[in-house]
Amino acid sequence: MVLDVFRAILFAGLPIALASYYLVRLTSKTTQLESTNATQLKKELKTIAFADNKEGGFVQKMLHKKFLKFGGGFYGIMTLLTYLHIELYQIIEFINNFDGFSGFIQSIGFSMVLNFFLEAIMNMVAAFLWPFYWFKFMPIGSFWVWLIVAVLAHTFATRYALSKRLQ
Repeated sequence: MVLDVFRAILFAGLPIALASYYLVRLTSKTTQLESTNATQLKKELKTIAFADNKEGGFVQKMLHKKFLKFGGGFYGIMTLLTYLHIELYQIIEFINNFDGFSGFIQSIGFSMVLNFFLEAIMNMVAAFLWPFYWFKFMPIGSFWVWLIVAVLAHTFATRYALSKRLQ
């Protein structure tokens, strides 16, 4: 049980806390948030439209846009992290499947574009079903321990990020 709590903190709690904190801080920089807790933040994010700022790089803009799309709640953060994990995993797998640059050039075509489009849709569905997805990759013992650790990590990180904004 103690080992399961440690794994949950390491593999779920820390990544979720860091992502939640970073995304709330990023949103605070680009918009005038008035929320003081996670529940208010989730409601407020539904009313915010993505404004393409001049500041920040491509990755920051993409993360911010997806964060606003999925919402700032726990489920939205988990969906976003799962989607990013799936996409990165598939990009690495895609690169590893080619023998070289010439193999890549030969595979370019309509079927490749269609496959990317279909896989993007399937990845989105898998991201929304994140509890089932993570059982394949994590040494999860007790699902409830992992869920409680993840929810607490998100809640504390969001509150901390919102309190830093008020200072």
